[in-house]
Amino acid sequence: MKKILSLLLALIMIVSVCSVAITSTAAETTPDVTSAVTNALYAHAYNGEEADSEAWVKWYENKGKMYFFMPTCTNTKSLEIYNSFDSDVTINGVTIKSNESAVVSFEEDAEYTATANGKSYMVVVLVSSAEAAMFINNPDDFDGQNLWDYLTDTKENSASATSALLDEEGNLDSTPIKKIKGRGNTSWDADKKGFNITYDGAVKVGNMQKCKKFSIISNFQDASLTRNRLLYDLADEVGVPYASDSRFTEVYVNGEYIGNYQVCEKVDVGKNTLMPDIDDEEYLSYCDGTATNFSFVCEIDANPDDDDFTVKASNGNNLTMKAPELERNDPNYAKTRSFIKNKYDTMFTKLLTNASNVNDFIDLESLAQVYLINELGKNWDAGAGSFFFVYKPDEDGKYKFFASPVWDYDNSLGNAQGVEGDLRNLGINDYEEPTGWFAKYKNGYRGPNFLKESVARCKQLTALIPTVWFEQFVPAINDKLNGTDLSDTELYSSDVYLNKLTKSAKMNFIRWDIIQEPQWIADHTSLNKCYATYEYNMFGQIVGVDYSQDEKATKYDQYVFEAEYQYMIDWTNSRVAWMSSQYIDSYTPVEPPILVGDADTDGEVSILDATAIQLHVASIKSLSDLGLASADADKDGDISVLDATEIQLYVAGLIDEL
Repeated sequence: MKKILSLLLALIMIVSVCSVAITSTAAETTPDVTSAVTNALYAHAYNGEEADSEAWVKWYENKGKMYFFMPTCTNTKSLEIYNSFDSDVTINGVTIKSNESAVVSFEEDAEYTATANGKSYMVVVLVSSAEAAMFINNPDDFDGQNLWDYLTDTKENSASATSALLDEEGNLDSTPIKKIKGRGNTSWDADKKGFNITYDGAVKVGNMQKCKKFSIISNFQDASLTRNRLLYDLADEVGVPYASDSRFTEVYVNGEYIGNYQVCEKVDVGKNTLMPDIDDEEYLSYCDGTATNFSFVCEIDANPDDDDFTVKASNGNNLTMKAPELERNDPNYAKTRSFIKNKYDTMFTKLLTNASNVNDFIDLESLAQVYLINELGKNWDAGAGSFFFVYKPDEDGKYKFFASPVWDYDNSLGNAQGVEGDLRNLGINDYEEPTGWFAKYKNGYRGPNFLKESVARCKQLTALIPTVWFEQFVPAINDKLNGTDLSDTELYSSDVYLNKLTKSAKMNFIRWDIIQEPQWIADHTSLNKCYATYEYNMFGQIVGVDYSQDEKATKYDQYVFEAEYQYMIDWTNSRVAWMSSQYIDSYTPVEPPILVGDADTDGEVSILDATAIQLHVASIKSLSDLGLASADADKDGDISVLDATEIQLYVAGLIDEL
């Protein structure tokens, strides 16, 4: 009996503890919410044991409701709520004293009533699906402005901040932010602005590799939120050097939810950056005469800032230097500038003259890859702006240009309407459609368009493009993007991107309306989808394309995220189908030699091949076309058990060759 009473007492104590966890004060000490202002509620986004005061989410008012926009790692049953009102607040039956916190139970997307200072509020908790959360806090008074207003007032303003980074599992990194500053050209004019961020040390955003410098892209003009990410990941999948890795991230400034952002590795050089093998001081060895070459990174830039280190190429292209970056009064300024100009001029001349040794000056494969990224996306700035080069040694130690990294594709994949006059001058009337060429016709902004001139003049490049398309791009898109539940590759499957965005997009588009500007954003309400059926040879190489297009358009609601996302995916696949139909006549795959005896086509001859032949002969499991071509080990024109015997003799070392 005593044992039973003891057990009941223990159970009562456990139940009591659980009840307190849901209804009473969460901690004996009040958390230090550094960004808190009066008359607001804050929800704690961090659930771990480590002391933390930075990952707090301020409620946000929209159309008469107060929202808590919480990151993915949030406990989906209860929240620690901090009360910065000067009086008690009651929410979902729990009373929270002024300047204290308590744990409150909730269900996602359900409505609860909160009362404070005699007023009632309707409260909704939404939980994200994004890969990370970034909290940026600095409660200082910036000449009468809070941090967000100060940073968005002008791109010249910058600040330091405390920080909390959370991944999907709730792991915390509190590395401070050394500097945050506005970024972007056209995108800077939007209400939801982007920034560049430098941390005091290398940090992980989601499951990215550690990095110190990031660009956080708003994707404000892209209702799918995915165009930049998809093309960056595709570039990474096909092997474009220095393709920026990125993650969908919820961003908070002083606790206020700012929205879903794409946090990318910033185009920068040095340790813990996108280009860790590029030394931005290598030019000093050239300038002092101890070296004959040095690495650099530059961008064809239509709108350089006044204080940028720029180089004017002979063809009129304006090159903004990303590394090295020199001031005009630097003693090495003129010599460094002259070196860069000479290297770029020489490379461009080699392309224009179709020089036989052009690949010694620019890596043609990377140029073909970046051209195809731009042509696939019908990127509005293709080859004219935001177009990067890295000049560095190749694997043999020879310095040359590489077209990389890729950057700035929010106005691509059927998103932008463009400027009607410019399109008319180019002879293009189908820019918004997945059909028709664009990058190969696009004009430059200052000087010639690099891609247009390269494709038109360099026959080696134009001959390489179909090969890169069918051997790199089409497999990546068909096998990865159009696969299922693929999140362990550089390019995810489309369902994974959608799953990571759906709940996050709901939050983002309550905070910011879906923008459809008739003067810039294309009409996404209908699409005549295109299709390609591929014919393969025995080696799995594409040898034919059967192309078709719907006569009846598919309809989409351009004010619903899921529809906007599906439009982008359908447009992309339609574009792939059309480009494949155009390139197939210029592509002849190089068939690899047949490995005699490799009946199971695993790349080696073993006893398994003899077994595969025996199963085939017994009509248990047929060989593939390539397996049939490889299985005739005795070369008598038939596939029989004699071939299996021949392979067994070879594997046993009784004969020297097949």
